[in-house]
Amino acid sequence: MELVQLKVEPRQETGKSAARRARASGSIPGVVYGLHRDTQHLSVSESDLHHLTSGAGANLLIDLDLAGVERESSVAAMIKVVQRDPVTRAPLSVDFQWVSLTELIVVEVPLDILGEAPGVEDDGGVLDQSLHTVSVQCLPTAIPSSIPISIDGMHIGDGRSIGDLPEIEGITYMQETDQVVLSIVAPISEAQLETRTDEELESLVDLEVGGEVEEAERLKPEEESGEGGEA
Repeated sequence: MELVQLKVEPRQETGKSAARRARASGSIPGVVYGLHRDTQHLSVSESDLHHLTSGAGANLLIDLDLAGVERESSVAAMIKVVQRDPVTRAPLSVDFQWVSLTELIVVEVPLDILGEAPGVEDDGGVLDQSLHTVSVQCLPTAIPSSIPISIDGMHIGDGRSIGDLPEIEGITYMQETDQVVLSIVAPISEAQLETRTDEELESLVDLEVGGEVEEAERLKPEEESGEGGEA
């Protein structure tokens, strides 16, 4: 995996007011930390950050050019988290993390579903995907952009687990081999949906009635005790 060049500026001012001013000028406030180094405050161009995160930006290795911080060939940075506005999704801040290119790390890698399942195409089944990413351990330079998983030949009732993922040199899957990744399930008919809805309503009514009975039973001794005290 090649390193992406990114120039960032050191940031002297911190706090909410300073962050708002930075965003108003087209810069996103952030920090970089890790490898037992001091945390450095920085700002990155919003357009540069958008470029990094809008494409296949997961697990990018970044050659971070930050004034005052010595660049090392065996060290890179990765985007740890981008905090976004819950409504507009505009970036509010970004955290970078230093990583050693010679030490194993654990990252989440997206799964790439390949092929066609007869259970879906011919039998009307539904692809139920339990995992969208998989946790892997590897060197930063060996992080794959995605992990392929084939659904060719799958019928209703069939599933794929971590143990069915392809073996990739230098990659270790961190989840248990029997953890389900995806399966082909039968569609729910309207009759089944109505039955399930009725059962859920009945359970809800039973729960409410049971709760009222339990509450009444709980209050009864107290009411008797209170009446006795008044007497």
